[in-house]
Formats: sequence, C-alpha cells, structure tokens
Amino acid sequence: QLRSLCASNAGTFVDVERRSANLASALADLQDKIKVVEPNISDVQQVLEDGNSLTEISEKHRVRRRTLLQYSSLLELLELPSLMDACVRSNLYEEALSIASFANTLKRRHTDKNIVVLRVIDQIRSRQLDLRRHLIHRLKQNITMPQCLEVLTALRRLNSIDLEGEKNIEELHDGMELKLQVDFLEARDTWLESSPRTNNTALGPGEQLLDTIERYRTRVFEIGTQFNAIFGTSMTKQSVSSSNSLLSMWITRRIHLFLTMITSSVNRMEDSAILRDALEACVFFASSMARLGGDFKSMLSDIFESKMVSLVTNCWKEGVSTLQETLKVCRDAGVVGPLISSSIAPQASGISPEQPPRQLLSHPPLARMVNSYLSGFNELRRCLLPNIFVILRNELKDSLKNVKAILETNQRTVNAPALRGEASQLREAAESMMIVFDNIVEPYITGALEVALGNFKAGKELLLKQIDKVEEEEEEENNITRKEDEEEKTPADDVYDSFHLTVATWLMAGNRTEQLIELYEKYGGTVDKGTRLVCGSEAASAMVRIAHKTAKDIAR
Repeated sequence: QLRSLCASNAGTFVDVERRSANLASALADLQDKIKVVEPNISDVQQVLEDGNSLTEISEKHRVRRRTLLQYSSLLELLELPSLMDACVRSNLYEEALSIASFANTLKRRHTDKNIVVLRVIDQIRSRQLDLRRHLIHRLKQNITMPQCLEVLTALRRLNSIDLEGEKNIEELHDGMELKLQVDFLEARDTWLESSPRTNNTALGPGEQLLDTIERYRTRVFEIGTQFNAIFGTSMTKQSVSSSNSLLSMWITRRIHLFLTMITSSVNRMEDSAILRDALEACVFFASSMARLGGDFKSMLSDIFESKMVSLVTNCWKEGVSTLQETLKVCRDAGVVGPLISSSIAPQASGISPEQPPRQLLSHPPLARMVNSYLSGFNELRRCLLPNIFVILRNELKDSLKNVKAILETNQRTVNAPALRGEASQLREAAESMMIVFDNIVEPYITGALEVALGNFKAGKELLLKQIDKVEEEEEEENNITRKEDEEEKTPADDVYDSFHLTVATWLMAGNRTEQLIELYEKYGGTVDKGTRLVCGSEAASAMVRIAHKTAKDIAR
C-alpha cells in the first residue's frame, strides 16, 4: 500500500525535490549579497546613532511640499529670461530693463548661492547683452531725435544696472559714459556711410555728386547736433571737455574723409558749371559745420583751384596740339590750302576784347587755336576763382611762348631748300602766320584773359596799345611804299591813269560804244604826242597799244 501510494504521488515528490534545489540556490545567492552589504551596515548604524535621521527626512519632505505649493511662482521665475528676450525683440525697452533690474534684486536676496536662481540671473545677464546690441543697432538706422533720446536713455539705465553693487562707481560711470559716446558715434557712422534707399542712377554724375554732398552735410550736422544735445548737458566740466574733444576728433575725421571723396570726384569732372555747383555745396557744408567748430572752407581752395586751372589749360593744350599737328600735316603733304583762306579780313583797327579779330579768317589754324583759348576763358566765366589769376597768367605766358616756338619751327622747316609741293606758298603762309600771331593773336588772347578775369580796363589797354603799334607799323609801311611809288612814277603814268579814269566814267554811264571810240581817237593822239615828248617813243607805243586793246574789248 505504501508503495502504491508513493508510485501514485511520484510527480509530487519530483516537484518537491526541484523546489528544494531552487530554494537552496536562492539561499546561497542571498548569503552572497548579505556578505556584500555587511560592510555598509556598520556605517548605517553609525549614522542612525549620530543623528536624528527621521527629523531631517521630515524637514526635507516639508520643504519639498512648500516648493510644490510655489510651483506657479517658480515657473514665472524660470520664464524671466525668455520673457526678457521677447521684450527685446518687441522693442519694449522699459519692460526689459525692469526684468534686468529685478535680476539684481534676486541676487541681493539670495545670498545663499541658490543654483537655480543663479542660473536664472546668468541667463538674464546674457539677455542684457542682447538688449545692448539691439539698442546700438537701432542707432545705426535713420532715427529721429526723440527716438535717439529713448535709445540713449535705455543704454544709460542699462549701465546703471550693471553698476549696482560695484565699488568706485564714479570712475566706472565716467568710463561707461565715454564708451557710450564712442558707441554712439560708431553706430551713427554706420548710418552716415550707408547708401540711400532711393535709386538715383537716373541722375547725371553732377547731380549725383550734389546729392551725395547734401546727404553727407545733412547727416553729419544731424549727428553732431544729436551728440551735443544728448551728451553736452548735465555733465561735469571734465566730462564736457572729454566729450567736446571726442566730438572734435570725430568731426575732423569725417571732414578728412569728405575731402578725400570730393577730391576723387572733382578730378573726374570735365564741366566747370558742375564744378561751381559742387563748390557752392561744399562751402554751404563748411558754413554749417562752423556751428560745430568744423569750418573747412580754407581746405577747399586747393582742390577746386587746381581742377579749374586744369580745365582751362587743357582747352589751351588741345588747341596748341591741333595747330602743331595741322602745320606738320601740311608740311609733309606740301599743300597750303588748309593754312590759308580767301576770306577778306578787315583792318587791324577792328581788334577788340569783345569780339575775336576777323583777320584770323584768312588763317584757319590760328582761328581754331584762338577758339580753343576762348573755350578755356568761357570755363572761367562759369567758375572764376580769384586765387588762380596769377597761375593762369603764367600758364598763358608759357602757352603763348610754346605757340610762338611752334610757328618759328614751322617757318624754319618750310624755308629749307628740300621742301616739296607748294614750297613758296608755304613759306609765305608761315611768314604771314608769324606776323598775325605777333600783331593780333598774342595781344588779343592776353587781353581776352584779362577781360575773362574781370579786369576789363587792363584788357582794353593792352589791345589799344597793340592796335596803336600795328597802325604805326602799317603807316610806316605805307609811307615807305608811297615814297617808292612817287620815285618810280613817270609822266606817262599820269596819262595812263587819266585814260583809264575817263574810260571807267563812261562805263558807269552806260553802254556808249561810239563815245568810247571817239575817246580812243582823242586819247590816241594825246598819248602818242605826250608820251613821245616826256618818255620817248617806247612809252608812246606802249600806251597806244593799251588804248587800242581797251577800245576793241569795249566795242566787242
């Protein structure tokens, strides 16, 4: 019976055996772990014996419960950095500064170095730097005086927040104020150098330059006025002196940059009218800057006077080079046509400073050269600067010497025996051009320069002296010619002149062929008898042939 019972419950015995083995294994593992923990048990016992652990645990639990009750306040505290960032991006400077000031309050209250509070304060300080950069960036834009005051007030409050709790506040404040002035001028410099939004490419170069000068003047004067209004009041004497010194250095630097820009622009100009407008704009700019202690009128003269002299002398040089080239081409080709014109010129007494001498019509190269000189004088009419008078007189003297040297060289060249082409006519033209230049061109251009410079009396006196000189020379030549003619004239010439005078009188009276034939018969005998008596048979026969041919031509 026992065997049968064991056989029937054999599975149960097997399960019990397995559980016993598992239990033994688990107990062995437990013993191993207890052996590992045993060294720490003594420490725990010591701690429990030394302090009232239950009291401390209870206190920590109470603190955590109180922290949980202040959850909403703690959440607001942790959101302060992000809130300040939103205020900065929305230009809410007062609210952002209030948060920055509250960070100082937190720092004073929590002297136990609370990690959470310190991290919040550090994040707010980083947002303060963002606020400062944002305010300075606003100064780089086109803002009005009230907006500028708002930005500078916010920056000063930000400086005062940074100074809380610091030692040597006065020294630090002066240093921060000086740095604020430097930051202000640097930011406004960026706005000054920025290009306008309007597109002025449709304007000409002169109008663009005038627009640039006006924009520069307006902005520089506005910046200087803002600086004086913001930093020039409510300051100590030492601060005011340093502020004025800083402003003076800034104005000096801006004027230097402006003059550099104007010099490069003026050097590209080729029109005296634009140069005059630019000079007037610069003088007005200098007058405006005089109210800020930056009058620079005296520095404009060198820039504009040298350019004005260059404009005038370039016209002269162009005319002289054209004359030289024309003479060379005519010499090489052996033609005189381009040098001489068939135009009939009036007498030299017609020369005057108001009108170019018409005698030049017979010499086109000289006429074109004189036109070049007059073009230069016309540039003076648009922009006349007193300090260039002496320079222009010296330049004109050198230029006329150069022209004379060119004409003398041309005359020596055409007088060479190896000249080909119309050699004799080229020599006559060269000599004539020298005479016209000495008697007409040189005095006229010299007088015209004086008239262009506003010295009308001196110009007219120079021309009148030259006119008198030319008239005296012509009168002397006429007297010499008259004496030579009187010495060579014979009685036969009187008969010849009387005959032709009578013929001309009848011709003017109409077609009278019969009367002319009678006149021939009458004068035929007179010429034959009279000239034979006073001049011999040769003169008589010559006069008869002249009268006979004249009568035949008239009859035909």
